[in-house]
Amino acid sequence: MKRRKTALLLSTLAICSTMMVTANAASQSTEFEYTLKNDPTYTVEIPAKITIAKGGSDMVIKASNVNYLDGQKVSVSIAGTNYFRNQMVLEDSETRSTMRYQIVKEDGTVIETTGGKDQANGKEIAAFTQDGQVTNKVLPVTQPSSKVGHYSGTMSFDIGLADAQ
Repeated sequence: MKRRKTALLLSTLAICSTMMVTANAASQSTEFEYTLKNDPTYTVEIPAKITIAKGGSDMVIKASNVNYLDGQKVSVSIAGTNYFRNQMVLEDSETRSTMRYQIVKEDGTVIETTGGKDQANGKEIAAFTQDGQVTNKVLPVTQPSSKVGHYSGTMSFDIGLADAQ
């Protein structure tokens, strides 16, 4: 019986000492925060093909489902062309003759390359902060020396978010 009392006393002391340590430990806390935001959404439509008329043709770029931009804009810019140094040039595949072209934005700004070191890439051609469309005009730049032929070229675009200004 004496052993039992000793064992009971020792286990009681062990429990009390554990409680005392826990009760005397410094208080710690953690603050939690979480902000739930919707990710930006948008859909941009760019024409797959434009047949350029002599007086120019419309290039309509549409944006829909534009939401949650949070101070940003959807920016459509020229990523590059298929011609040397991203020049805005059409080429006749049979004769290898070339012809420049321009994009005239809605505000009258002309995007073009004239040779040398200028390039088309990085130039913004449309921006959206809500659903809508931008109509730019694509014009061939014909010269008196331009040769009859079928000219073609390709332009690729970057579409992403940028700071709205």
